[in-house]
Amino acid sequence: MAKADFPALLVPGMHQLTMPDLHALAVAPFPHDQRRADLYRKLSVWTNAVKAVGVSGKMWIDGSFLTEKVHPGDIDCVLWSPYWVDPAGATPQAQAQVSKLFDQATAEALYNLDFYLETPALDQIFHREAYWRGILGFCHDRVTAKGFAEITL
Repeated sequence: MAKADFPALLVPGMHQLTMPDLHALAVAPFPHDQRRADLYRKLSVWTNAVKAVGVSGKMWIDGSFLTEKVHPGDIDCVLWSPYWVDPAGATPQAQAQVSKLFDQATAEALYNLDFYLETPALDQIFHREAYWRGILGFCHDRVTAKGFAEITL
């Protein structure tokens, strides 16, 4: 049985947002939904930790967080081809921190992220992006198109 769909906060397509834009879209309009504020706070902690260790990339955000659902469960997140801003910063300690941040179970347990890491080979980028656009760009009914966010770290 398919999950229930809630009205989407974005029109169909990919929308480039900043973290403040995401807050204005998915948190501020729901002042009594503490769960949304908590999810956003945890996402902010995670993104700041990724940036602090010296890693950048693009992430696609979706899930019930980008719908009108009250008390969304988590934030769906796909991080695309992260890279070291300064390769000299890839110390063993930094690499260990990145491994922890990018671990799917840890991301779910600590940050409430349904996290996926994508590092496709050049000849697979189109196919992997098409796959995720199909997952993130449609409601659970697999017919109704909806939007998702892209945020640059």
